[in-house]
Amino acid sequence: MFIEEEFYFWQLTHDLVVNQGFDILHVNEMTSEVWLEKQINRKNHIVRLYRSQFDWSNHIKKDIARINQHIQKNKHMFVGKEINVHAVYISEYSPVDEWDGLVRPLKVKGKKDMYLTVHYLDRAEREIKLGKLYEALQLAPLPQQPEPINTDIHELEAEVEHLKQEILFQRDKSRKEQEKLFDYGKPFMTRVLLVINIAVFLYIEMNGQSTSVMNLIEYGAKYNPAIIEGEWWRIVTSMFIHIGMLHLFMNMLALYYLGMAVEKIYGTVRFTFIYLLAGIFGGVTSFALNPQVAAGASGAIFGLFGALLFFGIKHKRIFFRTMGRNLLFIIGLNVVLGLSVPQIDNGAHMGGLAGGFIASAIVNLPKNRQPLWQIIAVAGYVAALISLALYGFIQADNQHHTAVDVEMSNSMLVENRFDESITYTTQALEKDGDYTSYLLFNRAVAYYETGEIDKAQSDLEQVVELEPDMAEAHYNLALIYRNKGVNENAIAHAKKAKDLRPSNEDFEDLYNQLNE
Repeated sequence: MFIEEEFYFWQLTHDLVVNQGFDILHVNEMTSEVWLEKQINRKNHIVRLYRSQFDWSNHIKKDIARINQHIQKNKHMFVGKEINVHAVYISEYSPVDEWDGLVRPLKVKGKKDMYLTVHYLDRAEREIKLGKLYEALQLAPLPQQPEPINTDIHELEAEVEHLKQEILFQRDKSRKEQEKLFDYGKPFMTRVLLVINIAVFLYIEMNGQSTSVMNLIEYGAKYNPAIIEGEWWRIVTSMFIHIGMLHLFMNMLALYYLGMAVEKIYGTVRFTFIYLLAGIFGGVTSFALNPQVAAGASGAIFGLFGALLFFGIKHKRIFFRTMGRNLLFIIGLNVVLGLSVPQIDNGAHMGGLAGGFIASAIVNLPKNRQPLWQIIAVAGYVAALISLALYGFIQADNQHHTAVDVEMSNSMLVENRFDESITYTTQALEKDGDYTSYLLFNRAVAYYETGEIDKAQSDLEQVVELEPDMAEAHYNLALIYRNKGVNENAIAHAKKAKDLRPSNEDFEDLYNQLNE
């Protein structure tokens, strides 16, 4: 009878959902179709229950094709390397023609290991085939085949309706629990951080330029020499300083979207803890690996990526059905960009990502306590932080000179601190690096201003040897040779400067004067 098959269908579904802990993916009451999912021993099992009468095997084949199409269309919903799909048919009779070949597991096309197995539960052999289904799902067998407790049609209909309501209640309860995961806290601190970062940027702009390295150092950017001398507070202050409007805009845009999401998941206190610890970890990593002046909220923002990854580990299926793949793509894209663009501080980014993940393990998700693992996470964070700091100190003796050294020496020249510029530049040149020619040029200017013409000439000759196309160096050499009365060399260098920079009137005038 139809009602008995309907009862059996919903009673089996009820057992899998309520007693066996399967998650409901989809329920269609009208067509008696239900999709369930559960991970068992690291294998993901998808159970599709369908109540219908199939008179011919071709009808089953068509339905299997429909299942395959559904899987291919929604494969992003199924998590795991190995996925076993169980097509369970509830029917009173078996097809009249040969269909036994359909019960063998079928490999579903795609990158994942996905297999589809047919379980046809007809009335004749229902108990045996149900046992095989539960065995395939690695579930404890039912003590006996579910049977209706009475045969009255109206009472059976009431029983079916009751089972449906319990199943739908379980579905709604599960949905509400998932929704609560994304709506635990209110994004208060995210807005506070946005205001702080923008206010600091405007303050620096009003009192100088946010793109000036000297200004950045003055207002608290990460500057390794100062940190080595004890200014550890720069690790924190650098989190709130940005280099130019574009840098601020991109970071604040990321902070807005990521911050809102993470603070809603973790709550304000946990979010603040994660943000600060990630930023500190990213700053110390930058100190250890990047000798350049650095600033920005990028390390802390990447820490928010780490927090979402931690959430993904705790709620794998929900993670991949919502943000997971997009998040992993964005992280991968940022890693590639970081490796491709020299100006990006990969140390801060990757350090922030790791720091945010560890900080999330320390605070854990709301209503989740794992004291042992949280203590291990604290120990890991502290040990890693100390190791990075020590490495940064060790590397300080082997660091190369950087663009910061060039700008520092430039600043000293502008302020007429020539002797100080000579000392600073000489110390910087004792280290290897890519800015030797620029440092030599600055020291030559300082030597010239202090009357040490021969030393200035020596430095400039090294510059044009390293950088033959530096027009300014040729121009200054031309001036020195003119003052020394070596006109032939003066003309040669003046011509070189003019040819390199034909639009420069000073270069043109000097060349014409030397040829009069």
